[in-house]
Amino acid sequence: LEIRTQMGRLDELIQDYLSLVRVSNIELQPEDLGLCVQAWSAEMQAQAAAQGVTLQMKGLEHLGQVQFHASTLRRAMLNLVQNALDVVAEGGTVSITGHSTATQAQLQVCDTGSGIAAERLERIFEPLYTTKPGGTGLGLYIVQEIVAAHGGQITVQSVEGQGTSFTITLPRTPTQGTA
Repeated sequence: LEIRTQMGRLDELIQDYLSLVRVSNIELQPEDLGLCVQAWSAEMQAQAAAQGVTLQMKGLEHLGQVQFHASTLRRAMLNLVQNALDVVAEGGTVSITGHSTATQAQLQVCDTGSGIAAERLERIFEPLYTTKPGGTGLGLYIVQEIVAAHGGQITVQSVEGQGTSFTITLPRTPTQGTA
């Protein structure tokens, strides 16, 4: 059993590493970000319901066209939602909210979990840093790399005992040398 557990972790590490390698040469396509996020979130609805957690979506229909690579951005979003589901107790909420301006599209994944201690917060995007038993410590690092490959940024806010909020900000204009 121990060997199988370690093999599972090794496989997870390899998959994480491979997705990191692929991030460097993604091709961005204009798509409706809100529609995509709604479809990806639907994949997590059953898991949320099984855990007694409400998965809410707000403002996604107004996000409009953004240049992104669907499969890698999907991975980043599902990673954030999965992390949120891991920390939210039954009866809690995970919400995915869209905000839009002329130059940016924002996706926020918020949870009503236990929050993250301030001293841990500054390290959570570091490679191999994890507080999860059996975690690889590459999840949030990869999310950050994926967002960076889209010319965007990810920020986190958390209050211990109240929950955590991750915000992905993506530029509206293509990042390849257009003025």
